[in-house]
Amino acid sequence: MHITRLNIQRVRNLEAVALQELQPFNVFYGANGSGKTSVLEAIHLLATGRSFRTHMPKHYIQQSKPDAIVFAQSPSDKIGMQKLISGEQTIKLNGDNIATQGQLARLLPLQLIDPLSTDIIDHGAKPRRQLLDWLMFHVEPDFYHTWQYYSRALKQRNSLLKSQRNLSLQDLEPWNQMLSQYGEILHQQRLMIVEQWQQYLAEDLQHLLPDLEIKLDYQAGFHSEQGLLNDLISHHQKDFDRRYTEYGPHRADLRLKTPMGDADVVLSRGQKKLLIIALKLSQIAMLHACDKETVVLLDDLTAELDLTAQQRLIGRLSQLGSQVFITTLDHEAVQTHLHDLSISYQLFKVENGEVRLVTQ
Repeated sequence: MHITRLNIQRVRNLEAVALQELQPFNVFYGANGSGKTSVLEAIHLLATGRSFRTHMPKHYIQQSKPDAIVFAQSPSDKIGMQKLISGEQTIKLNGDNIATQGQLARLLPLQLIDPLSTDIIDHGAKPRRQLLDWLMFHVEPDFYHTWQYYSRALKQRNSLLKSQRNLSLQDLEPWNQMLSQYGEILHQQRLMIVEQWQQYLAEDLQHLLPDLEIKLDYQAGFHSEQGLLNDLISHHQKDFDRRYTEYGPHRADLRLKTPMGDADVVLSRGQKKLLIIALKLSQIAMLHACDKETVVLLDDLTAELDLTAQQRLIGRLSQLGSQVFITTLDHEAVQTHLHDLSISYQLFKVENGEVRLVTQ
């Protein structure tokens, strides 16, 4: 869905914000601390149930207030969320309460592009695995349910490992069977999607890093040749000792390889930023090929990207049918790009938590 109307209440310094007639591109500018990134944070909260800046609701809910509310409307749907200081939440779709965040996530595919961050490349397997699973969630219909069954089995197995010291292999047998069954399915799903993703990535690398070759190297998290069940049985003593499950898709990684070595070792900081953008653009392209439009949060666009990279990124997002929310200190540069590319947009000035439409 593309958002035509957005209401935000009590998110950081945004007391009450009401935005209407939102366009394919929406630009928010203002001084540091004015609240422009909080607009993106609110959209992220609505789509995912969490902030990209903090794990603690008390840090984004206004001080001394019990809750924060975000509401969005498209031509066909209305979605809303109330987040309590306790972390509990109420989610509504077209006026009806819904049970899981996944329903909103499917309706509002969201990508955050932060040119300042290189966490996906530099900070271990977890952010890369999350990036892959975001794509899996949106393009592989059976992934979510398979992952749910796998996660439940993993939780039960780990709980057993932690709670009992005199376990036998027989005690673990039912969980080994379930974990291996769904783990093998997850592995095959991921292999298939990574192969497709590689083709889309090559195309976006040509625009942003034409001299760089990147290979996506998916590592299963277990010895795939022997199978997950064999690992669970053969290494059960290690699991007993460590009291958690060592092998499985929950330990998978997606390594980024260049002909010179791993990307985290050989690429410059600037190259890493462009690679992260290419990874996310290629994911958006895969969703676009499945007739799914992505909402993109583009924080601090002009901070560390040169003018050529800025224009290529904006042009590509427009080509992919994305709705984009941009924050910047240099709105004139962004406006120039949008005018040159003939892209419709709205311009908003953010000051002390107030968001005002600027007439162009």
